[in-house]
Amino acid sequence: MGVLAGAYQAIQPPSPKICGSADGPPVTAPRIKLSDGRHLAYKEHGVPKDIAKYKIVFVHGFDSCKHDAIVAETLSLLGLESKFYVIGFSMGGEVIWSCLKYIPHRLAGATRLSPVVNYWWPSFPANLSKKAYYQQFRQDQWTLRVAHYTPWLNYWWNTQKLFPASSVIARRPDILSRHDKELNHSSRRDYMVRQLGEYESLHHDLIIGFGTWDFDPMEMKSLFPNKEGSVHLWHGDEDLYVPVSLQRYIAQQLPWIHYHKSPGAGHMFPYADGMSDATLKALLIGENLPSREPCLTICGLIILLTYKEAIRPPTPKICGSADGPPITGPRIKLSDGRHLAYKEHGVPKDIAKHKIVFVHGFDSCRHDAVVADSLSPEIVEDLGVYVVSFDRPGYGESDPNTKQTVKSMALDVEELADKLGLGSKFYVIGFSMGGQVIWSCLKYIPHRLAGATLLTPAINYWWPGFPATLSKEAYYQQFLEDQWALRVAHYTPWLTYWWNTKKLFPSSGVIANNPDLNSRQDKEIMPKISSITDYIIRQQGEYESLHRDMIIGFGTWEFDPMELKNPFPNNEGSVHLWQGDEDFLVPVMLQRYIAKRLPWIHYHELPGAGHEFPYADGMCDAIIKALLIGEK
Repeated sequence: MGVLAGAYQAIQPPSPKICGSADGPPVTAPRIKLSDGRHLAYKEHGVPKDIAKYKIVFVHGFDSCKHDAIVAETLSLLGLESKFYVIGFSMGGEVIWSCLKYIPHRLAGATRLSPVVNYWWPSFPANLSKKAYYQQFRQDQWTLRVAHYTPWLNYWWNTQKLFPASSVIARRPDILSRHDKELNHSSRRDYMVRQLGEYESLHHDLIIGFGTWDFDPMEMKSLFPNKEGSVHLWHGDEDLYVPVSLQRYIAQQLPWIHYHKSPGAGHMFPYADGMSDATLKALLIGENLPSREPCLTICGLIILLTYKEAIRPPTPKICGSADGPPITGPRIKLSDGRHLAYKEHGVPKDIAKHKIVFVHGFDSCRHDAVVADSLSPEIVEDLGVYVVSFDRPGYGESDPNTKQTVKSMALDVEELADKLGLGSKFYVIGFSMGGQVIWSCLKYIPHRLAGATLLTPAINYWWPGFPATLSKEAYYQQFLEDQWALRVAHYTPWLTYWWNTKKLFPSSGVIANNPDLNSRQDKEIMPKISSITDYIIRQQGEYESLHRDMIIGFGTWEFDPMELKNPFPNNEGSVHLWQGDEDFLVPVMLQRYIAKRLPWIHYHELPGAGHEFPYADGMCDAIIKALLIGEK
């Protein structure tokens, strides 16, 4: 009996130290008294609630998911009216499920950030939940097993010294992802979190969160069938606390949830710069993406601007003007009075067998003609290759085109070829953003083409031929700042200059040359492609080069490339699309879909290749021979 009594005592948690009691911690913050006599401490943030437009209840991590009624009562006692928003982080995300189930009539919207999942929710396929469960550290598997099957042993398990207990409670550093370690979040108030006792805070949280729930979240219906509100789920794909595979499954089962996957992000991603702004704006002003519906709410951003001038781009510095950069290379004058700067490569055009117009990519110029610079001299001579590269409007030394459209770019290519006397037929090759110009050539000047090649061409997520689920998945594979940059360019092009030059939020990672956008192969190649002419690319102004490029490339197109017909039905020419399967700038899944829709395109997918693969040794020889002589 003595042994049993000792064992019984060992598994009994100690009495909690109640705040404000004789032996408990002091009360240091405002509290409300609930209808059952308990107190809830709270902290208010932001503008005073009596003038607030949006009222939010935030539920921190490691909290009980049975407090849904408490959330509603808290709001009533604080006078926050009938509708409010809820946001829950980590374990607090489970509370949001409860709110969606039990107080949906009180919600204006909801967001879950890295929400913890219960591996025993019945709708999870057994093999999926089992695989995710065993991805945890072994001590965490046992901790959750104890919390679920033998909750009365929970205190003993997490305080005994015989076996390793929860790595989360122990704050084991190797549960942090690379991104989490960079964020290095720590609280100055850690001492307060467990001051009432670990059982009533952490252990009780485990019992509730991983116990048997009263409902299955995956059987819930949409709260907002008329889109009067929205529900969001944000998750990092390198979260070592909560498996991303289960969040993906939840998002598939509940398509009314706006699922935001953050590539490279860990569990603590809400602490990353700009993330709180993004999550709040998505919830409060409905900035979702690639909806085919007009994104009207983004216009609300304008109220943040103090002066109208803040969104107006500066006047470009035109090459050759009094205050503009000098003209250093040959140019042609187009029929509308603009000038295009160009550069010739290869054999002289009057003896050339094959004449190619090369279209450079984003943040590049005529000097970045990879197919000319990397082509072997033997190929140039044997095939008689002539290449002309040119500065697209606003780049380098070509005049900006304030009336630029998707179609006008193809007409510029045609007029350039005519002014230089390239004959009735010529080849076109476009790299990255320049690849979009090739789609325009295939649409508007197919009768002038001898063949065409698209090298890792940028795609537009809003092309109507893409299935919505596919374009959405690909869109969210981008870094968050690039999602926003493209969203602004598409829906509110007049804000593009302001968005990409202001300091409030992270702007385009591509413009900022974020090194994380480079694949392993790209990083190996980059030393080869540093240009000594970088300074001339944006010399007329970022708006007329980079920003207008984004507005045209990711705006609403005049046609859908996936509806194009084969320009060479009798095989008198060919169209090629080359793509690396590790390209972090352009999702390979969308190129694969295009290739399936347009079977007349010769699709070349390169394993292990990134965005800069054309600079790899031997690649341009292969690309040119495939286009000119059909060599595979």
